[in-house]
Amino acid sequence: MNMLATIDLGGTHCRFARFTVTARGLALDAVETCPTARLKDSDAVLEQWEKRQHTSLSQVAALVMGVAGPVPDGLTARLSNAPLRVDLKTAMPRFGLRRARVVNDFVCEACACLTRIGERSRHLLGPADMPCPSRRSAGEAPAPVAVLGAGTGLGAGWLVPQVDNGRLRWLPLPSEAGHQAFAFLGREEEAFALFARKQLGRSLLRADDIVTGRGLAVLHHFLTGRELAPAAAAAEGLADDCPTLRWYARFLGRTCAHWGLATLCYSGLFLTGGMVLRNPAVTEHPAFAEGFFMAPGLDVLERLPVSRYTDAHSGLWGAAWLAEQLATGCLPNS
Repeated sequence: MNMLATIDLGGTHCRFARFTVTARGLALDAVETCPTARLKDSDAVLEQWEKRQHTSLSQVAALVMGVAGPVPDGLTARLSNAPLRVDLKTAMPRFGLRRARVVNDFVCEACACLTRIGERSRHLLGPADMPCPSRRSAGEAPAPVAVLGAGTGLGAGWLVPQVDNGRLRWLPLPSEAGHQAFAFLGREEEAFALFARKQLGRSLLRADDIVTGRGLAVLHHFLTGRELAPAAAAAEGLADDCPTLRWYARFLGRTCAHWGLATLCYSGLFLTGGMVLRNPAVTEHPAFAEGFFMAPGLDVLERLPVSRYTDAHSGLWGAAWLAEQLATGCLPNS
């Protein structure tokens, strides 16, 4: 049985994919998408996978679902930016699922760098000759890998290297780093912080409030006086070299720097998420590098290779990598 089921359950959209394990590695067979708001419970999510993939889940070797929110155990989770809760404990027998796992969506994004997604990423900053994590060996004294993604919310995850009987293995770990307080610098930024607190109704502003779609909309409103939905604010504010683009790129660079310093991810920091993938000008703007290299005296950030995923289905690829590990017994079936 070489078929794998993957689900990327985000705050706005849910993606369903089917993969096949071949002699050459993972192969993506099909991807379908639907609005998360249409899904009322776990059964609805699994039913949509079967309907859209024209396949019974009883035929797959394993299923991995990445969820944009806290995951207290391997079979339950709740979305951070939507009311849907996931519980596969009772759903598995009803759908004939042999093996299943629920993980934070950025555990999947972190594992994506171990697939062709990592090999096809675009280098942005730092050392350009660092081997892809999937090509590292146990003798290379590898360091952690980190991933950060801005979209509806701000997600983060990382991989910690472990050597087992001379073989390098990567342990994926979740994070809620996006909910840490955001650091504003200077009078102009403090003025924006005051504006954002009023607009968002929050006394403590997190990175999740600032470098996500809703944060960009508030920033564009502050700088231009135009109150737009996130998609419209991105279309207008991230074009050319306007103030919104410069501010947002600097804020995202600073957020990446904080995560890089926290994880010391000398094996790579990978960026993803709708705000990054749909707006490549953000990470290529000089203000992004300006925000990132915020601690020159440490000689740490300059040594971190920073790259951007180029595939919008990176989370599904990472989920497929985990599903293959689950199917072959490399992950416990909890």
